[in-house]
Amino acid sequence: MYKDEYTKQMTTREDDRRILWIDNAIMLCLGILIFILPVAHTATIRSLALYIPIILLILRYSLTKNLVWIKTSFEWKFLAFFAVAAASLITSVDQHQSLKEIWGELITPIILFYTVYLSIRKERNAVLLLKILFLGSLVFSIYSFYDFQKHGGSWTGDDYRAGGLRDPGGGEVAGLYHTIVIPFLFWGLSYFKNRWQQIGLSVLLIVNMAALHITFTRAAVVALWVQAVMIIALLLSEKRWIWSFLIAIFILTATLVYAEKKMFREDHAYKIPSLREYLKMAPEQIAGPSAKAVEKRLAMWKTAIEKISENPFHAHGYSRFLFAKVVRNEKNEHFIYPQVHNTFIGIAFELGVQGLIIFLWMIGAFIWVCFKNWKKSSDNLSRYLSAALLTMMCGYWVNNFFGSFDGDDSKLLFMLLLGMGMAVMNKLPKGKTVINR
Repeated sequence: MYKDEYTKQMTTREDDRRILWIDNAIMLCLGILIFILPVAHTATIRSLALYIPIILLILRYSLTKNLVWIKTSFEWKFLAFFAVAAASLITSVDQHQSLKEIWGELITPIILFYTVYLSIRKERNAVLLLKILFLGSLVFSIYSFYDFQKHGGSWTGDDYRAGGLRDPGGGEVAGLYHTIVIPFLFWGLSYFKNRWQQIGLSVLLIVNMAALHITFTRAAVVALWVQAVMIIALLLSEKRWIWSFLIAIFILTATLVYAEKKMFREDHAYKIPSLREYLKMAPEQIAGPSAKAVEKRLAMWKTAIEKISENPFHAHGYSRFLFAKVVRNEKNEHFIYPQVHNTFIGIAFELGVQGLIIFLWMIGAFIWVCFKNWKKSSDNLSRYLSAALLTMMCGYWVNNFFGSFDGDDSKLLFMLLLGMGMAVMNKLPKGKTVINR
């Protein structure tokens, strides 16, 4: 009898050690993933860091035989969007490309979301991932400064756009990356109480904002401006008047400086047409033979909208890269890129108006869950993450209004952070209730 009990205890301890090892290995992989996601040419490491945790999670549940599923508010939204994307295969102009995009840009990010959601078992797991995110942003920014100086970039002009470790000379994806990180740094000042931690976060915040500036991307600057407005709104609701006033002064000053110094020089030489003029103009009139980036975007949007208006419910196939295959011809090949450079118009083009409606429903669910948690949460980390996610999403979707950025590493990072936030805001509190019952 005693021997059997001893054996049982030893087996339990051995299983506990294995589970602890699995949990640590999962967090190691996710830490590597969040660090290298914005780094170019890391596809192999990224795949390993993404799929090994899935295998380890399956192994963990096979050992514990204990899977307590706590649903999020997103399951039906994910399923509906997957259904409309899968249905687009019927009319897709390139089914192989659509299948590839469904796997890489829809299924994989959702798998990552739930992997992170199920892997976060303690609040300190989320805090660890945030610290690695901050460290990664420091390394990314330092390389941006080095690359910027190496190419003789000017801080008051867009002679060279620093893209960090992602797209040197491009800057757009780098700008998006900084708008993802900055909200977590700012709201971290309220969560991390240690003096040295707050000093470190303040320095990192300044570093990331400087690195964003030298990307010289309009979308990132507009996104940061919108994020600042969102921050002011949240602070005002908490009656934090001084912080709100200081940020408002910062926004006003920065806007005046950018306008006075003409940071984006090409924009000052181009007069954007009024809405009435825009609707009457043909895409070829909007973007001439030597069109600037702004003109090309406006012309592509007009081309896509005209094509959508022919049959609003027709799906050309889920893929950001099918736009040019459908509309490019000899007259417009000088301004038509593979992507529409607007995620929302792109979704309507790819999946029809019905796809856009479901897409907006899904985004609305993300925002509503975070806002609802921010309103009711008394827990410090949960409130911090809900505010940071709300602010981050403002910047992310504003960026996506000016580009097709809801894909690749940016989308994976978005879903990773959302999964982490949902674990802290939804799974951990409800998990404690289930255990208590």
